[in-house]
Amino acid sequence: MIDCTSLSFFGIMLKRVGGILKKNYKYLFMFIFLILPFIYVKNVKADYKAVVENKDGATCNIYKGNLRNSGFCYYTDKNLNSIVDHVLWLDNLDEVTVLTDHEKVPTNDPALCSDYYVYTSYRSTNYGLKYGYYCNAYLKPLDLDEEDEEINKLKQEFKDLGFPDSYINKLVRLKEMHPTWTFKAIKTNLNWKDAVEAESAIGVSLIQGNKECEGYYSTLGGSYDYKKDEFFVKEGTNWYAANSDVVAYFMDPRNFLNDMNIFQFSTLESNPSLQTIDAVNEVLKGNFLLSNSEDFINAENLSGVNSVYLAALAVQEVGKGTQATSGEGFYYSESNKKYPSLRGKWIDAGFYNVYNIGAGTDTKPAQNSVVYAMGGENKNDTSYSRPWTSLSLAITGGAEFISANYLKKGQYTIYSKKFNVHPIGWNLYSNQYQTNIQGAYSEGQKIYNAYYKLNILDQAFVFTIPVYENMPDETELPKKGNPNNYLSSLSVKVNGEELSINGFNGDKTDYTLYVPYSASKVTINATSVKNKASISNIGEKTLNVGDNKFDIVVTAQNGSVRIYTLNIIRNENESKEPTVNDIVDNLGVKCDGVYFSGIDLSLEVATLENKVKSINPNAIVEIKNNSEKEDDVKTFATGDIVSITSAGETKSFKVIIYGDTNGDAKINSLDILRVQKHILNAIKLTDEYEKAANVSRKSSVEVSSLIKIQKYILGEGSIEQ
Repeated sequence: MIDCTSLSFFGIMLKRVGGILKKNYKYLFMFIFLILPFIYVKNVKADYKAVVENKDGATCNIYKGNLRNSGFCYYTDKNLNSIVDHVLWLDNLDEVTVLTDHEKVPTNDPALCSDYYVYTSYRSTNYGLKYGYYCNAYLKPLDLDEEDEEINKLKQEFKDLGFPDSYINKLVRLKEMHPTWTFKAIKTNLNWKDAVEAESAIGVSLIQGNKECEGYYSTLGGSYDYKKDEFFVKEGTNWYAANSDVVAYFMDPRNFLNDMNIFQFSTLESNPSLQTIDAVNEVLKGNFLLSNSEDFINAENLSGVNSVYLAALAVQEVGKGTQATSGEGFYYSESNKKYPSLRGKWIDAGFYNVYNIGAGTDTKPAQNSVVYAMGGENKNDTSYSRPWTSLSLAITGGAEFISANYLKKGQYTIYSKKFNVHPIGWNLYSNQYQTNIQGAYSEGQKIYNAYYKLNILDQAFVFTIPVYENMPDETELPKKGNPNNYLSSLSVKVNGEELSINGFNGDKTDYTLYVPYSASKVTINATSVKNKASISNIGEKTLNVGDNKFDIVVTAQNGSVRIYTLNIIRNENESKEPTVNDIVDNLGVKCDGVYFSGIDLSLEVATLENKVKSINPNAIVEIKNNSEKEDDVKTFATGDIVSITSAGETKSFKVIIYGDTNGDAKINSLDILRVQKHILNAIKLTDEYEKAANVSRKSSVEVSSLIKIQKYILGEGSIEQ
């Protein structure tokens, strides 16, 4: 599996490079990045994006003095702090930035590089940080030459196939380098934003990682507790829900239009001329399943599923071997959710599942794979040749499962088996084989590596690439830092007194505070949940009379932003301590001396309290809930009592919310029923409840009030408060 650390330099490319020795190893392996080190070119006038164009890739040994004798070295990319082992490999359509300032070129020595300079730093065990140079990458500008007739012809062909402009440049370059390749556009007819949102739902797309990778994790409900700054594991010990930016990146086909990564758009269907035993062996090299390579060929013959893909899937799912492939017995985990009846019970030995079919998202998903392999919790399901009592049966039977549930249902590419967006498929956004957000990308790389090593990349491959509606110009991975951008407190210092914001909750971003006329200046104070987050636009503020809106910006360590809006309303004049009637006259409510009305249903109790305090900071406000209203309801209900003390007197008022006839702070079908019964004299509404029922403001409660409440509930009318 690839954890999020690998994600930051976009995966592992294993290419064997001959002729370079390291200690007792005959060959070196090296990492490759999606985001590559800087490129330096002499005597060019403008920076530009370029892509590698070379059938066999391009590489160049590193030179710096007597570097080859300087000990064991790691080469560290300055942008990503990632590590490559001795050789950086630039592959077809790897995208780089060409910097054209001649003064920045690290060397003018033609013995090092005569054409192009790929610049990176490295860490030597003997000499610390140094610099190295790679050369001759055969670069071509990513922007196409509009004067080239052949290029324009190719561009038009791709447009005719239905590819948007943002796909075409890279596709043209690929076609130039691989004339035998065919590219098909699949119009999903799906809005991009909607598709990403669906694939970002909690539990649909997971990413493996650690504390350093928090910027990739979702903060949606059920995946994160912002108050504790705690992410919830969704599977195993370190699989978390991926956030929408990560999902968008891996869903966006444009990020994978290069030699290696395009193979996730290749078909799952059998092609015996390509899916050979040699290709399967290349995928399985170094894996415990290598001795079963013939079984993958047999599985292809039986199911029609590409054997090289099956081998890549097995390596992706079980790696060097898991409980699903050990054949050992075990006690089913007490914390697993999928089979509650099996918790704590012994599962017999002798069952295998090389593709982790049926694993699901669970504490120990491999155990679920074994239960599936034995025929389910009752051992009575014989579909797909179960029980799988050997690795061979698991390989062939699992292939039958993939064929029946994906290939034959329209999900016929590696990509669409992970992201079910193909229009001819079924169960949109579901029936997806894996939750691993990198699954299709990783499996495609393994297939590419096998074909590359067999030198068959110029066979007639067909790539089926999805196209979405309303796609953004580009997508990119978020930063890895902590994403917590919540406030834990918000307060305002007024005339030397610290006033907390009533009803403050980090989830809520809009607040109102009333202050007296004398408060010409205030100080806004705020603290963040995470000390790594920064807060701006706090401190001393000058107030005008009336509304003063301030946006308090909280920026998380990973750059994500949350904005809290605080509207401080300064009173229009200053006088002696007002009476209760003076305060009521300025509250914006209707009052007949006994009842408060004209209160909006969304008005929070704390807001009214703040407004009273803004008129007279010394006033005392008490709100008493009626007997039907729950204590945690923050808005007003019919029957609530508001008591105000000011200038030596106290007055109390009962609240009327028109339409709320039972005092539960809601207007619903129960209120309709009460009004009906009142009109029919089946019950008798009295006092504030009768007034609340008289929505039409007649001399008594009539049918017209009943109709108004009905229309309000149906969304066809309003109720004047």
